[in-house]
Amino acid sequence: MCFRPAEIKMNVCPACGKNNKPIAKVCEQCGAALTMEKVDFDADQAKLDAANVAAPAAPAAPAAPAAPAAPKPPAAL
Repeated sequence: MCFRPAEIKMNVCPACGKNNKPIAKVCEQCGAALTMEKVDFDADQAKLDAANVAAPAAPAAPAAPAAPAAPKPPAAL
């Protein structure tokens, strides 16, 4: 079983573009109000999985080899 750590998204200021801590409510640089947007990464992954439902087709089996040709008579000297 594989466990992945929690994914944290930086809170980007819409006014100045500075990256702020995910828990910040106002921008550290310009003081603009930040939105508390929550991202559901599992839901995003489920959408991607649903879009890629059709698995690629398996390659066809190789054809059976042909029978060898009859031997040629030795060349006359």
